[in-house]
Amino acid sequence: MTTSADHSLLSTRTERRVLLAALLVGAALRLWAIFAYQSPLISDDKDYDAIARAVVHGDGYSFEGKPTAYRLPGYPLLLAGSYALFGERYGPVKALQLIFDELSCLLLFAIGKRLFSPKVGLVAAWVLALFPIQILYVTHLMTETIFTAMLLLIVWLAVRDPRGEGGLSTDIAIGVSVGVAVLFRSPVGLFPLVIFLYRWKLGVRSDRLVRSAGVIFLAMFVVLSPWLVRNYEVFHRWTVTSNGGVNFWIGNHEHASGSYSFPSVDNPLAVVDDDFERSDLGVKLAFAFILAHPGEEGAIVAKKFAHFFAADYWLMMTMEFRPEWAHPAHAVTVFRQLSLLHAVVLHLPYIAVLLLGTFAVVCCPGTDRNTFFLFGGTFLYWLFIHLIYFADARYRFPIVSLLILSAAYGWFMVRERTFVASRPRILIFSLLVLLFVAGWVGEIVILARG
Repeated sequence: MTTSADHSLLSTRTERRVLLAALLVGAALRLWAIFAYQSPLISDDKDYDAIARAVVHGDGYSFEGKPTAYRLPGYPLLLAGSYALFGERYGPVKALQLIFDELSCLLLFAIGKRLFSPKVGLVAAWVLALFPIQILYVTHLMTETIFTAMLLLIVWLAVRDPRGEGGLSTDIAIGVSVGVAVLFRSPVGLFPLVIFLYRWKLGVRSDRLVRSAGVIFLAMFVVLSPWLVRNYEVFHRWTVTSNGGVNFWIGNHEHASGSYSFPSVDNPLAVVDDDFERSDLGVKLAFAFILAHPGEEGAIVAKKFAHFFAADYWLMMTMEFRPEWAHPAHAVTVFRQLSLLHAVVLHLPYIAVLLLGTFAVVCCPGTDRNTFFLFGGTFLYWLFIHLIYFADARYRFPIVSLLILSAAYGWFMVRERTFVASRPRILIFSLLVLLFVAGWVGEIVILARG
């Protein structure tokens, strides 16, 4: 399968009609979800809402009466703008998230058409429009939906001008986009490294790569500078957040589960009031644990891998929420009460996309190897970040859209029998599938044992 020669977004009437149909169906399903599910505020969303209300009420960017940098400002300030314009209601924000999700469908089509063909782009857009987990996240006051559109925009900018021949404009646009995205999800901050490797793979000269790096990171700094200056003036720290060390410790300590766990008992960070002191202590303790217990750390990393590709129990819990689940004695007791039907409906499409998308990345023909170097680099980068900190099904959400595009390509690759079935590639694919299955079986065993 070769790259489409026509780089215009919608070159035929058929493409326009099929894409418009996907957007309309996707919008209708998301609108239904917004009215059908009144998601409770039980996670990061509760903090976002509290900070946004503080901003609107004139208390500045604060939490529980104190200035904070624990939560990145992008989403709380977006909420605050909505509350100021439309009142402290959630509907307008969810409507905005619906629009961003529609933008994700459009961007995914554009990326697919640019890299592969209009058919691949259209199939990917339709799958994203119908994808159950994607639909339901629109109902939550969380960063996932908006950040996904931002990540796709960054990828689109990279593939639209893959060698950086557009000069400063492309690099400035990438830098600005990454800078804005960092204000929503900080792990994206080093994503330009994936773009640099992609360009290097395409044969871009080293001097141009160095120049691009300088422009992109300078543009990022300009976008982030108001927030950095604010944090320096308030906390005397040049940093975007004060929760990095806490998250690092959550994922790397003696009783770490690989997922989120901030226990109230025997927790050395819980007794530290200052956010930055807590973060500094978290970094110190986490590094000490890793160096002293490399074997245990290896087991924790394996758990993180399993959690990253696990079923999205958090999403299912919010769909069936009961008040007593807000503070459960043990998360497993909640998970065991969740609907099996919901689990199947939500996750069969995900499993199909994961397996077919992985197959496409591993067994793509040589003509598309550079493209899948970008995709594979993106997947590995996002996974690696969460193996350092901690992992959860919710955190893989931003890259699932690209996995859907890989799966759409893989579908045509299988139909047209253009895949490379060499022994090393089949072995790699088989090993990855075994890792996925081992994680899922481990989940089932844990739930069965309670």
